[in-house]
Amino acid sequence: MFESLVRLSRPDAKLQAEFLAAGYDMDKPRASYPAAVFAGCQEATVRHRYAGLDREAAYRTLGRELVRSYFDTLVGKVVGIALKVAGPERAMKRVSLSFSSVFSPVDIQVEALGPADWRVRFRGYPFPAEAAAGTCEGALRHGGLRDG
Repeated sequence: MFESLVRLSRPDAKLQAEFLAAGYDMDKPRASYPAAVFAGCQEATVRHRYAGLDREAAYRTLGRELVRSYFDTLVGKVVGIALKVAGPERAMKRVSLSFSSVFSPVDIQVEALGPADWRVRFRGYPFPAEAAAGTCEGALRHGGLRDG
């Protein structure tokens, strides 16, 4: 996920310094990081890239753009193909597994409310709810869900 965040944030020297202060060294990336490091880098990205938006809109947009950037990575391309094959309905049934594979432990409950209508509850998820909502929206659009 860091690769996706770095791609979308296009960090200048100031943002790179904020990433480093949060615990992420762009010159020496590691395989994994504590959630607090990712959260700090998300916050820095929101301040730099979405300064004109209110907090909720900024994080929701960040979530959408983060997943779009993820689908540009090698692993994301493979996941994106599987998502398009599965479609939005099956993708929603797998939300818990998808998020748990990246951030653990997290308790995610998905409830179908009707056709193309779901409620997703995140417990123990260390990031803003708006970012999670944007990520789900972006993934579903990538999987074929259309507005309307």
